[in-house]
Amino acid sequence: MKYAGTDVLNLMTKAKNYNKYLVNSCLSKINKNSKTIIDFGAGLGTFSELLAQRGFSIECIEPDAEQAEIIKMKGLTLIESIENYPDNSIDNIVSFNVFEHIKDDEIALEQIQKKLKPDGIFFLFVPANSKLYSSFDKKLGHFRRYDLDNLLEMVRKCNFAIKNYEYFDSLGYILAFIYKIINNRGTISAFSILLFDKIIFPFSILLDKLFNKKFGKNIVMILSKEVINE
Repeated sequence: MKYAGTDVLNLMTKAKNYNKYLVNSCLSKINKNSKTIIDFGAGLGTFSELLAQRGFSIECIEPDAEQAEIIKMKGLTLIESIENYPDNSIDNIVSFNVFEHIKDDEIALEQIQKKLKPDGIFFLFVPANSKLYSSFDKKLGHFRRYDLDNLLEMVRKCNFAIKNYEYFDSLGYILAFIYKIINNRGTISAFSILLFDKIIFPFSILLDKLFNKKFGKNIVMILSKEVINE
């Protein structure tokens, strides 16, 4: 089935500041012993391209056929499935706004946990707060937004060790709440993306620091494989 949100992914390529900030945040957290990163749910390869430009070898996992073709056209490496990797073999896995699209998200987390090396890092970025679920989420095929307590419970159940977690984009949280009230069409424009990226988002980063990342539109988690003594 064709992914309904491809048009939005195309629009989000215009969010240069936002995308660059996320990539920088990701690179500050991953395993520095490896130059290989697996982008789980790579979409159009937007973040993969930025990571590759920083000198990393990127392997993209993307099940959508149309988006997979775009990834290949960009010269990025496409891997059919996370199951193609041996267990305990991957140093770094990143996932930007993907797990909300996966019906059986716990199964996907278990697959990633198995493939990650004991000292590997999983950078997980997801939309936060189920109360913010809107027509926009529905249009994009989101099964959910994540409440922090439930997400923490699920990753622990999947035997991840939680190295760090925090909220991201505090001003975006407020805007998402307003959007839910005033827009029932699930639409977004190129102008609003550019306005957010150039004016609103830089201010949101300042607010994140002011509020110590206690709330936000997204959740960032840094996970590793929990060591289980047998």
